[in-house]
Amino acid sequence: MGTQAPLLRLEGLSKQYPSTEGAAPLYILKEVTLDIAQGEAVAIIGPSGSGKSTLLNVLGTLDKPTSGKVTFAGRDVTQLDELALAALRNREIGFIFQSHHLLPQCTVLENVLVPTLASGSTRGTETVARAKRLLDRVGLSPRSNHQPGQLSGGERQRVAVVRALINQPKLVLADEPTGALDRVSADKLAQLLVELNKEEGVTLILVTHALDLAKKMGRILELQDGKLVEKKS
Repeated sequence: MGTQAPLLRLEGLSKQYPSTEGAAPLYILKEVTLDIAQGEAVAIIGPSGSGKSTLLNVLGTLDKPTSGKVTFAGRDVTQLDELALAALRNREIGFIFQSHHLLPQCTVLENVLVPTLASGSTRGTETVARAKRLLDRVGLSPRSNHQPGQLSGGERQRVAVVRALINQPKLVLADEPTGALDRVSADKLAQLLVELNKEEGVTLILVTHALDLAKKMGRILELQDGKLVEKKS
C-alpha cells in the first residue's frame, strides 16, 4: 500500500447511550482506533448485541459517534452537515443489508438504478450499460425485467449487491448479507462479494455471524467489550 492514506480512519471513536437515571451510560464502542485501506476486505465479528451494526452505521455516516473522529477519503465526516452526508452516502458508499430492501413494484434493472436518481444522474446510457454489465456479472441478465417477488432469496440479495455498486462507491458496507439465505446461496453470495471486491477495487466491510464468510475476507476484526481486536484469518 506504500504511504497511501487510508480510505477510512477511526480515531478514539466512542458511542454511548444514556442509561436509566443514576446508572452509568452504556458504552457500545470505546475509543476505537482503526485504519482501513482502499480495496481491503474486512469482516467484523462478535456476539449479538456487541455493537457491530452500530459500528457499521457510524462508518456509513447513518449514525454519529458520541466522541472521536471518522475520516473518509481525507474528510472528517463527523463535521459534515446532513446534506453533505446524504450526498456522500449516495455517491461514495454502498449498503447491503440482511433484508434486501428492494422496491417490489420495480423491475430488477429499475431497482439497481434507484441510487442513480438521488445522485442527480441523468440515467445516461453509460449508467444503464454499467447496470446491465453488473447484472450479467452476477448471473442475473435474464431476470432484469422481473420483479423482486419473482426471484429467489439469493437472487434478490445479488440484486442488492449490484445496486450497492452502481454508483462506483469507494466503500461497500454489508450488514449480515448472508443471514437470511440458505447455505448454498450464502456460499455463492460470499464468493461473489470476494470477487467483486477485487474486480471493482472497492473497500468491503461486512458484519457477520458466519465465521466461514469472515475467513474469506483479508482481515477479521472482533468487537469485544466495545474494542476492536484483530484476529487471525
